[in-house]
Amino acid sequence: MPSLNLLLRGDREVRVEPRVMDVLVQLAERTGQVVSKEELTERVWQCRSVTDEVLTVAIYALRKALGDDARRPRYVETVSRRGYRWIAPAAPLLPTPPPVPVQPPAHRPSRARWPMVAATTALALFAAGAVWTVTVARHTPHVPPAEAHEAYLKGRYFLDQRSIQGWRQALEQFERAVALDSQDPAAQAGLADTYSAMSDFGVASPAELRPRAMSAARRALELDARSAAGQEALGRAQFLFDWDFAAAERSLARAVELDAEYMPAYQSMAWLKSARGQYAEAVAAARRALQLDPVNTARYTELAWVLGLGGHHGEALHELERALQLNPRSFPACMMKGWAWEMAGQPDAAFAAYREGLRLGGVSEESLRNLEADYRAQGLAGCYRRWLQRGGMPMSETFRAQMYVRVGELDHAIESLEHACQKGEGALAWVNVEPSFRVLRSDPRFQRIAARVGRRN
Repeated sequence: MPSLNLLLRGDREVRVEPRVMDVLVQLAERTGQVVSKEELTERVWQCRSVTDEVLTVAIYALRKALGDDARRPRYVETVSRRGYRWIAPAAPLLPTPPPVPVQPPAHRPSRARWPMVAATTALALFAAGAVWTVTVARHTPHVPPAEAHEAYLKGRYFLDQRSIQGWRQALEQFERAVALDSQDPAAQAGLADTYSAMSDFGVASPAELRPRAMSAARRALELDARSAAGQEALGRAQFLFDWDFAAAERSLARAVELDAEYMPAYQSMAWLKSARGQYAEAVAAARRALQLDPVNTARYTELAWVLGLGGHHGEALHELERALQLNPRSFPACMMKGWAWEMAGQPDAAFAAYREGLRLGGVSEESLRNLEADYRAQGLAGCYRRWLQRGGMPMSETFRAQMYVRVGELDHAIESLEHACQKGEGALAWVNVEPSFRVLRSDPRFQRIAARVGRRN
């Protein structure tokens, strides 16, 4: 079976990203002709809004794979202000089979029997005695029925609400999408991401949710091995359930390679990079996620969070203001604003934001007055003591440890972290970078926990 997106020269194999291969094919099919930048971006990125830099990076990657030199080109020539030209001979080696139809015949017995690959093309590229054989498989993404896709989109919307009700609704919608179309990998990935989120926030046990998340992610990849959604869901689960940073990064990088416009892959990559302390890369990934989803307040709060972890509190607050311009009633944005002000050393501003967030979250006026009394008497520590005493509110052991640190109960904080470690909480992935835990880092008990989390970093 031909390899996908593969360059062969003798025994040498070079794999390239799908978009790089698409650029190569577009140029080689029009050998000797100048192909404009606009035409390349339109054909390769299907009219999506991409910058010239994206194409430049793809051309650079193509030249690197072929061993070409922009100053003395053998394959790809830059034509100033016009575009690019393939200057080496290119010849087809195999005919291209007709594409698999997107819509099934009326009496097709089983969708699962139809291949995922729509067409395979092989070319021979010649230059100065070097012969490259190029194999590229055209991938046809699964297209769900409209009703199933609508349920999937609703699931993604509810997943971003970050509330018990939102996660319940997300599960309902993703389960509905699967019921309507059992062959859709994206719906399976949505289920996996919801299980991961519920575990991360302490809504349910990781022991209960990990098998479900892994099963759904693997099912997505069984349906389509080249599903960006499936790779992202697997990477997110590897990160949050297994703390396997290296495996997660491979899965997430593969997701981005398969679909450079798949927002959740950048979202998860931002989380992973922030947990590794690679803040510049985390911020870049979060900004890309925001660029792809600019009307969702969750993208602004995620960007603010990674900015704040990196110490950029002013920039974090700026992003949160942008989120609140979109939705002034956003509970997550207000609570994140309180955290950012607290990290910036502004407790009064932090309390004001926390209070507004809790009001938007449905906390009664009487409870808010009690909270204000706690703040006047004991500062933010008084508020955290009240939060720790509240019953009926789901709280991960990792978050509980942060609260204990803030009220000065360090032994209780360590105990909570030990419980989190035993349970395998996803939130513990950030234990080595969480600012609240700096005061614990000299404690041997904390060091053992941090080492266990970071052992596969």
